[in-house]
Amino acid sequence: MSGLVVLKAHKVNKMLPPGYRVDHNPDVAVLRRPDGSVVAYFPIWSLNTKRLLQEAKLDLASERQANS
Repeated sequence: MSGLVVLKAHKVNKMLPPGYRVDHNPDVAVLRRPDGSVVAYFPIWSLNTKRLLQEAKLDLASERQANS
């Protein structure tokens, strides 16, 4: 896995809503909720930090709406 991908994932984890995280392997980045469930999968070769952040924010908003 390239160092650039690891660096991107590390930076994204700092910007995600609390509890959300990105796990990665050589092929796939996985956006996870605080409980560990999967929000979305992303191809590692086209990891886009803006898209990851957008997906996390959309998921968080839908979770909040479902709980209200």
